[in-house]
Amino acid sequence: MMKIHNKYRNVFFLLMMTSFFRLFGQVEKPTWSSDKVTEESYYTIGTQAYIYSVTPFMMYAVLYQTQQIPYEGYPNGVSFNAWTKVNTLANVKNSRTVMANVNTLYASTWLDLRKEPIILEIPEFGNRYYSVALQDAYMNHFSILGSRTIGGYGGKFMICGPDYNGVIPSGFTKIESPTPFVWMLMRIAPTYANEKEIEVCRKLQADVTITPLSQINNTRYNPSTYNEKLNLGVPDVSKDPLSFFEIVHQYMQINPPPKGEAALMALFRQIGFNPEQDFSIDKLTEPQRKGLLRAVESGKEMINTYITNGDNIYNGWTIQSKEMGSYGYSYLTRAALTMQSIGGFPWEEAIYVVGYKDIKGNELDGSINNYLLHFNKNEIPQVNDFWSLTMYELPSVMLYDNAINRYQMGPQIEEMKHNKDGSLDIYIQHNKPKEKNKQGNWLPSPAGKFVLSMRMYNPKSNMFQLDAHKVPLPGIQPIKK
Repeated sequence: MMKIHNKYRNVFFLLMMTSFFRLFGQVEKPTWSSDKVTEESYYTIGTQAYIYSVTPFMMYAVLYQTQQIPYEGYPNGVSFNAWTKVNTLANVKNSRTVMANVNTLYASTWLDLRKEPIILEIPEFGNRYYSVALQDAYMNHFSILGSRTIGGYGGKFMICGPDYNGVIPSGFTKIESPTPFVWMLMRIAPTYANEKEIEVCRKLQADVTITPLSQINNTRYNPSTYNEKLNLGVPDVSKDPLSFFEIVHQYMQINPPPKGEAALMALFRQIGFNPEQDFSIDKLTEPQRKGLLRAVESGKEMINTYITNGDNIYNGWTIQSKEMGSYGYSYLTRAALTMQSIGGFPWEEAIYVVGYKDIKGNELDGSINNYLLHFNKNEIPQVNDFWSLTMYELPSVMLYDNAINRYQMGPQIEEMKHNKDGSLDIYIQHNKPKEKNKQGNWLPSPAGKFVLSMRMYNPKSNMFQLDAHKVPLPGIQPIKK
C-alpha cells in the first residue's frame, strides 16, 4: 500500500475531492420547471402536514358540533366551560355514535383557559368506577382524575392554561394544561346495568361541577351567557379540501403546538403552514394548490392503509396501539386512532380490543354461525374495575337493536353466571338459546355481519403485555347452526 508523506497529505486530499466533484457533482440540465419544484415541495411537505393535522381538525369538528348544534337546554349549542351530560346508558334509541360505549354515563365539556382557570369539584364516589379525563387540543391525555388515580374520595382542582401564574385557591390542586383548549370527558359506571344503579350515577354526575375561577362565589352565574363559543368555519371540506388546512391553521394559532415540535413547524413554514405565519388558501398559486391537493389524497391513503394493514391481530382480535391516548411524535398512529377511536383512553385507564373475525380468521356473521366465547378461569380479563363485551352490527357499527335490549355482556349484566369451575361461556347468536341456563349469558347478534368490542377498565399490570400476546385472550369459536 502506498504511503503518503504528511507534507503532501492535504494536497492529495484536495486533488481527490476535486476529482470527485468533477465526476459526481456536475449539475445536470434540469427537466423540471420552477413551478414543478414548487408543486413537489408543497406535495411532500403538505403530506406530512396533512397527517399531522387530522387530529386537530377532528378535535375542532367535535368542538364545532358541540357548540353549534342544538342540545337539550341549549337551543343554540353548548358554550365553553359547560357540561353536555348523557344521564343514562347508551341504547339504540338515544345513541347515534359509532361503536358507542354502553358501560358508563357520559358527560363532555370543552374548557377555554385563555381568560381564566376553571374550578373542577368532584364528590366522593366510594368504590364505583369513574374517570374525568383531560385531553389537550391534540388529543393527548395529560391528566385522568378517577377511581384509578385519586380513589373514591374526590377532590377540588384548578385547571389552568400553560401561561397561568396566578394564585391557587386554598384547598385546590393545580392541573396545568399544555394548551388553552381542553376536551374533558367524564365516565361513571353503574355496578349493574339497572335503573336503580343508574339513578345513583345520575346524582353523582350532577355533583361534578365546573366553574370559571372568577365565578365561584357568583350565585347568578349562567354558563350559557357568561362563556363564549368558537366558530372557525364549518368543518366540511367536501367542496374545497384545502379549507382543511385553513381551519387547522387557525386552531393551531389558538393552541400552539408543543415546543418539542419546533423543527416540524420549521418544515411546515416552507409551505406557509405555521401558526406564526398567515395562511390563506386564496393566496395559493396554482402549483402550490396542486401540490396540497395531491398531499391531501396521499395523506388519506397513508392513513387508510395504516388502519387496514397496521393491525396487531391476536386470536382474531385487533389490539389497539399502546400509544393510544398519548402519542408523542407518532403522527400517523395518532391520525389513524383519531379516525377509529377519537378520545380513546391510554392503556393505563382502559384497554380496547375489537373482534372482526373468529379464531379461524373468518368474518363474524350471524346468518352463518352461532358463536361461543369461552374463558377459562385464568383467561377472564384481569382488571381492577370491570370489563365488557359489546355488540355492533355492520356496516353501520351501531348498537344492535334486539328484543331483550341487551347490548353487552360482562360483570354489569346481573344475569351472567360463571361455570362451577370459575370459567365463563358467552353465547353470541341471533336466536335465543333454547337452554334456560344459557340465556343469562346470551349476547344477541344480528342475522348478518357484526363486530365486537371488548373494553377492560383499569387493567392489572400483567395486561400491558397483551400487545405482545403474552396474556391469554381466547378467540371467538364458530358453531355451525
